[in-house]
Amino acid sequence: MLDAQVPTTLMLGFVLGMRHALDADHIAAVAALTESRGGLRRAVVNGASWGLGHALTIGLAGGTAILLRAAFPERLALAFEFAAAVMLIALGLVAMRRALRERLHVHEHRHDDVTHAHLHFHAVPHDAGMHATHLHPHPMRLALRPFLVGTVHGLAGSAAIAVLVLATMPSVVAGCVYLVVFGAGTMAGMALMSLVLSAPLVVAERRAAGWSRALSGAAGFGSLAVGLLLAWQTGLASGLFP
Repeated sequence: MLDAQVPTTLMLGFVLGMRHALDADHIAAVAALTESRGGLRRAVVNGASWGLGHALTIGLAGGTAILLRAAFPERLALAFEFAAAVMLIALGLVAMRRALRERLHVHEHRHDDVTHAHLHFHAVPHDAGMHATHLHPHPMRLALRPFLVGTVHGLAGSAAIAVLVLATMPSVVAGCVYLVVFGAGTMAGMALMSLVLSAPLVVAERRAAGWSRALSGAAGFGSLAVGLLLAWQTGLASGLFP
Protein backbone atom coordinates (compact mmCIF):
# COMPACT_ATOMS: atom_id res chain seq x y z
CA MET A 1 0.00 0.00 0.00
CA LEU A 2 1.34 3.42 -0.93
CA ASP A 3 2.39 5.80 1.83
CA ALA A 4 -0.14 8.55 2.58
CA GLN A 5 2.39 11.18 1.52
CA VAL A 6 2.83 9.72 -1.97
CA PRO A 7 -0.23 11.45 -3.57
CA THR A 8 1.05 14.79 -2.30
CA THR A 9 4.51 14.01 -3.63
CA LEU A 10 3.04 13.08 -7.02
CA MET A 11 1.15 16.39 -7.23
CA LEU A 12 4.38 18.14 -6.32
CA GLY A 13 6.07 16.14 -9.09
CA PHE A 14 3.68 17.61 -11.68
CA VAL A 15 4.47 21.14 -10.46
CA LEU A 16 8.20 20.39 -10.44
CA GLY A 17 7.88 19.05 -13.99
CA MET A 18 6.37 22.35 -15.11
CA ARG A 19 9.15 24.19 -13.27
CA HIS A 20 11.74 21.92 -14.87
CA ALA A 21 10.59 23.12 -18.30
CA LEU A 22 11.72 26.62 -17.30
CA ASP A 23 15.40 25.70 -16.88
CA ALA A 24 17.65 28.06 -18.83
CA ASP A 25 18.96 25.42 -21.23
CA HIS A 26 15.44 24.18 -22.00
CA ILE A 27 14.13 27.67 -22.73
CA ALA A 28 17.19 28.41 -24.87
CA ALA A 29 16.60 25.28 -26.96
CA VAL A 30 12.89 25.86 -27.54
CA ALA A 31 13.46 29.57 -28.25
CA ALA A 32 16.00 28.65 -30.93
CA LEU A 33 13.48 26.22 -32.46
CA THR A 34 10.68 28.77 -32.46
CA GLU A 35 9.55 30.22 -35.78
CA SER A 36 6.72 32.59 -36.61
CA ARG A 37 5.54 30.35 -39.42
CA GLY A 38 2.75 28.03 -38.32
CA GLY A 39 1.39 30.43 -35.73
CA LEU A 40 0.61 29.81 -32.11
CA ARG A 41 -0.91 26.36 -32.66
CA ARG A 42 2.35 25.12 -34.14
CA ALA A 43 4.21 26.62 -31.18
CA VAL A 44 2.11 24.55 -28.77
CA VAL A 45 2.77 21.41 -30.83
CA ASN A 46 6.51 22.15 -30.83
CA GLY A 47 6.55 22.59 -27.07
CA ALA A 48 4.50 19.45 -26.44
CA SER A 49 6.74 17.48 -28.83
CA TRP A 50 9.80 18.64 -26.92
CA GLY A 51 8.13 17.67 -23.65
CA LEU A 52 7.16 14.24 -25.00
CA GLY A 53 10.73 13.45 -26.09
CA HIS A 54 12.01 14.73 -22.75
CA ALA A 55 9.49 12.65 -20.79
CA LEU A 56 10.23 9.46 -22.74
CA THR A 57 13.98 9.53 -22.17
CA ILE A 58 13.61 10.54 -18.54
CA GLY A 59 11.16 7.67 -18.11
CA LEU A 60 13.45 5.14 -19.78
CA ALA A 61 16.78 6.26 -18.33
CA GLY A 62 15.47 7.38 -14.96
CA GLY A 63 13.18 4.37 -14.68
CA THR A 64 16.10 2.03 -15.33
CA ALA A 65 18.10 3.70 -12.55
CA ILE A 66 15.14 3.37 -10.19
CA LEU A 67 14.58 -0.30 -11.04
CA LEU A 68 18.27 -1.04 -10.47
CA ARG A 69 18.28 1.12 -7.34
CA ALA A 70 21.52 2.70 -8.52
CA ALA A 71 22.44 6.24 -9.53
CA PHE A 72 24.12 7.08 -12.82
CA PRO A 73 27.93 7.16 -12.83
CA GLU A 74 29.08 10.76 -12.53
CA ARG A 75 31.04 10.76 -15.80
CA LEU A 76 28.05 9.37 -17.69
CA ALA A 77 25.83 12.11 -16.27
CA LEU A 78 28.40 14.73 -17.31
CA ALA A 79 28.58 13.20 -20.80
CA PHE A 80 24.80 13.56 -21.15
CA GLU A 81 25.03 17.20 -20.05
CA PHE A 82 27.84 17.86 -22.52
CA ALA A 83 25.78 16.33 -25.36
CA ALA A 84 22.97 18.75 -24.50
CA ALA A 85 25.46 21.63 -24.58
CA VAL A 86 26.70 20.66 -28.05
CA MET A 87 23.10 20.43 -29.23
CA LEU A 88 22.37 23.94 -27.90
CA ILE A 89 25.38 25.32 -29.73
CA ALA A 90 24.23 23.69 -32.97
CA LEU A 91 20.66 24.98 -32.53
CA GLY A 92 21.94 28.48 -31.88
CA LEU A 93 24.11 28.51 -35.00
CA VAL A 94 21.26 27.18 -37.14
CA ALA A 95 18.81 29.77 -35.79
CA MET A 96 21.28 32.63 -36.37
CA ARG A 97 21.98 31.40 -39.90
CA ARG A 98 18.26 31.17 -40.60
CA ALA A 99 17.72 34.72 -39.38
CA LEU A 100 20.49 36.02 -41.65
CA ARG A 101 19.23 34.18 -44.72
CA GLU A 102 15.57 35.09 -44.51
CA ARG A 103 14.31 37.53 -47.09
CA LEU A 104 11.25 39.72 -47.03
CA HIS A 105 9.29 40.15 -50.21
CA VAL A 106 5.82 41.01 -51.42
CA HIS A 107 3.25 38.77 -53.10
CA GLU A 108 0.54 40.59 -55.00
CA HIS A 109 -2.90 38.99 -55.23
CA ARG A 110 -6.09 39.96 -56.95
CA HIS A 111 -9.51 39.18 -55.50
CA ASP A 112 -12.79 40.61 -56.81
CA ASP A 113 -10.87 43.02 -59.07
CA VAL A 114 -9.03 44.41 -56.05
CA THR A 115 -5.24 44.12 -55.92
CA HIS A 116 -3.55 43.78 -52.56
CA ALA A 117 -0.17 42.57 -51.27
CA HIS A 118 1.08 40.18 -48.60
CA LEU A 119 4.49 40.24 -46.91
CA HIS A 120 6.27 36.88 -46.70
CA PHE A 121 9.54 35.50 -45.39
CA HIS A 122 11.49 32.91 -47.41
CA ALA A 123 14.89 31.31 -46.93
CA VAL A 124 16.02 32.45 -50.39
CA PRO A 125 14.92 35.36 -52.56
CA HIS A 126 11.68 34.71 -54.43
CA ASP A 127 13.26 35.68 -57.77
CA ALA A 128 15.96 33.00 -57.35
CA GLY A 129 13.62 30.37 -58.69
CA MET A 130 11.70 29.32 -55.60
CA HIS A 131 8.07 29.85 -56.51
CA ALA A 132 6.65 28.37 -53.36
CA THR A 133 2.98 28.13 -52.71
CA HIS A 134 1.64 28.78 -49.25
CA LEU A 135 -0.74 26.15 -48.00
CA HIS A 136 -3.03 27.09 -45.15
CA PRO A 137 -3.77 25.83 -42.66
CA HIS A 138 -0.51 24.00 -41.91
CA PRO A 139 -0.95 20.38 -40.76
CA MET A 140 -0.61 19.82 -37.02
CA ARG A 141 1.65 16.80 -36.58
CA LEU A 142 4.39 15.71 -34.21
CA ALA A 143 7.33 18.08 -34.60
CA LEU A 144 10.29 15.74 -35.09
CA ARG A 145 13.12 18.19 -34.45
CA PRO A 146 11.75 19.47 -31.09
CA PHE A 147 11.01 15.85 -30.15
CA LEU A 148 14.63 14.82 -30.80
CA VAL A 149 15.94 17.87 -28.94
CA GLY A 150 13.73 16.93 -26.01
CA THR A 151 15.12 13.40 -25.93
CA VAL A 152 18.68 14.72 -25.60
CA HIS A 153 17.63 17.08 -22.83
CA GLY A 154 15.82 14.20 -21.14
CA LEU A 155 19.04 12.20 -21.01
CA ALA A 156 20.86 15.21 -19.60
CA GLY A 157 18.32 15.62 -16.80
CA SER A 158 17.59 11.98 -16.03
CA ALA A 159 20.51 11.47 -13.66
CA ALA A 160 19.55 14.21 -11.19
CA ILE A 161 15.87 13.33 -11.34
CA ALA A 162 16.57 9.63 -10.76
CA VAL A 163 18.62 10.50 -7.66
CA LEU A 164 15.76 12.69 -6.39
CA VAL A 165 13.21 9.90 -6.90
CA LEU A 166 15.46 7.29 -5.29
CA ALA A 167 15.70 9.49 -2.21
CA THR A 168 12.01 10.34 -1.84
CA MET A 169 9.89 7.47 -3.23
CA PRO A 170 9.22 4.45 -0.98
CA SER A 171 8.92 1.89 -3.81
CA VAL A 172 9.84 1.24 -7.42
CA VAL A 173 6.20 1.51 -8.51
CA ALA A 174 5.78 4.86 -6.81
CA GLY A 175 9.02 6.06 -8.38
CA CYS A 176 7.91 5.10 -11.89
CA VAL A 177 4.52 6.76 -11.38
CA TYR A 178 6.35 9.87 -10.20
CA LEU A 179 8.36 9.95 -13.44
CA VAL A 180 5.15 9.74 -15.49
CA VAL A 181 3.55 12.60 -13.56
CA PHE A 182 6.76 14.62 -13.75
CA GLY A 183 6.90 14.08 -17.52
CA ALA A 184 3.29 15.21 -17.90
CA GLY A 185 4.12 18.38 -16.01
CA THR A 186 7.13 18.99 -18.22
CA MET A 187 5.02 18.60 -21.37
CA ALA A 188 2.41 21.05 -20.07
CA GLY A 189 5.04 23.54 -18.94
CA MET A 190 6.98 23.49 -22.20
CA ALA A 191 3.85 23.75 -24.35
CA LEU A 192 2.90 26.87 -22.40
CA MET A 193 6.44 28.27 -22.55
CA SER A 194 6.69 27.66 -26.30
CA LEU A 195 3.41 29.53 -26.74
CA VAL A 196 4.76 32.48 -24.75
CA LEU A 197 8.04 32.52 -26.68
CA SER A 198 6.41 32.33 -30.10
CA ALA A 199 3.83 35.08 -29.52
CA PRO A 200 6.31 37.96 -30.03
CA LEU A 201 7.58 36.36 -33.27
CA VAL A 202 4.07 35.97 -34.66
CA VAL A 203 3.16 39.55 -33.76
CA ALA A 204 6.46 40.86 -35.14
CA GLU A 205 5.99 39.11 -38.48
CA ARG A 206 2.49 40.50 -38.88
CA ARG A 207 3.12 44.06 -37.71
CA ALA A 208 6.86 44.75 -37.95
CA ALA A 209 8.47 42.09 -40.09
CA GLY A 210 12.07 43.15 -39.45
CA TRP A 211 11.67 42.43 -35.74
CA SER A 212 10.79 38.80 -36.42
CA ARG A 213 14.22 38.14 -37.91
CA ALA A 214 15.91 40.08 -35.10
CA LEU A 215 14.10 38.07 -32.41
CA SER A 216 14.96 34.80 -34.14
CA GLY A 217 18.62 35.80 -34.30
CA ALA A 218 18.59 36.83 -30.64
CA ALA A 219 17.11 33.46 -29.67
CA GLY A 220 19.85 31.72 -31.64
CA PHE A 221 22.54 33.79 -29.94
CA GLY A 222 21.03 32.96 -26.54
CA SER A 223 21.07 29.24 -27.31
CA LEU A 224 24.69 29.49 -28.47
CA ALA A 225 25.72 31.35 -25.31
CA VAL A 226 23.96 28.93 -22.95
CA GLY A 227 25.40 25.96 -24.87
CA LEU A 228 28.96 27.31 -24.63
CA LEU A 229 28.56 27.99 -20.90
CA LEU A 230 27.14 24.52 -20.27
CA ALA A 231 29.88 22.91 -22.37
CA TRP A 232 32.53 24.71 -20.32
CA GLN A 233 30.88 23.74 -17.03
CA THR A 234 30.46 20.07 -17.90
CA GLY A 235 33.48 19.52 -20.14
CA LEU A 236 36.20 21.42 -18.34
CA ALA A 237 35.12 22.79 -14.96
CA SER A 238 33.53 19.47 -13.89
CA GLY A 239 36.41 17.33 -15.15
CA LEU A 240 34.77 15.41 -17.99
CA PHE A 241 37.75 16.32 -20.17
CA PRO A 242 40.72 16.58 -17.80
